[in-house]
Amino acid sequence: MKFQKNFNNNAALVEDEQALEWIVIGNGVGFGKQPGDLVDEAKIERRFIATGSKGFDATQIQALTAINAKMLAIMSEIVALVEPALNTKINDRQYLILADHLQFAVQRIDAHVTLTDQSLLWELRNLFPTEYQTAQQTIALINQKLGFTLPDGETVPLTYHFVNIKNGDSEIEDTMTMTKLVANIIGIVQKNFGIILDEDSFNYSRFISHLRYFIIRRLKKAQEPVTQLDPALLAMMITRYPQAYQVVQQISAFLKHEMNWTLQSDEEVYLLLHIWRVTQHQQTE
Repeated sequence: MKFQKNFNNNAALVEDEQALEWIVIGNGVGFGKQPGDLVDEAKIERRFIATGSKGFDATQIQALTAINAKMLAIMSEIVALVEPALNTKINDRQYLILADHLQFAVQRIDAHVTLTDQSLLWELRNLFPTEYQTAQQTIALINQKLGFTLPDGETVPLTYHFVNIKNGDSEIEDTMTMTKLVANIIGIVQKNFGIILDEDSFNYSRFISHLRYFIIRRLKKAQEPVTQLDPALLAMMITRYPQAYQVVQQISAFLKHEMNWTLQSDEEVYLLLHIWRVTQHQQTE
């Protein structure tokens, strides 16, 4: 790859052997380079195609090249922290959005602007503990590397970004909707059974995962084949788990009212089983 233009020491425009232009990111990748110089590809940590049908648009390129050198320098460490924590790979779009968000968070500190909106903090911390803890660790890393003190208020929006990454590029609005829906469903279960669910239990984690998958699928309007259940099976489960079934009916009414969603019979059965599992242990203690 040949150097074309320097955005800063850690971001440059280069051209490959097929005359395609790329924006490359890496510590010192553009330092001391002149047009036509070969780029040390060992220094390239991330590359974004800048031309052709798969390229970023002008706004995205502008956002990418506007990220300051200090933030770009630690993005590789942030990615190395986040990817194994969330058990996922950060794609180019997610990388850009995350870097842009973190830089804006740092700029808020420079401008003495502090986020005070802590709405849904409890829900995020308890429904998405991995993403929340990863947000805390990321903020600690930034504070250590850049000498800033990002406030706790930054944990909430960063957690939303990590939930989006985990869910595969969901929109922030979808994540907020999902958080509120899950919190309400948990509230319905706890109120009807008169218990506080054990957030550290395996069955609770499975229940939350089931709700997340179900809500994301509905928000994205993903079509899945409906499983035709034996009516006798459904009748047996209603008889065997009457309290759980009553809760399912309340959740179904809530989702119809809030989202205009209608639960299919197979969705009701899966939800019933998860509710029974997550409550039975605590009820028998």
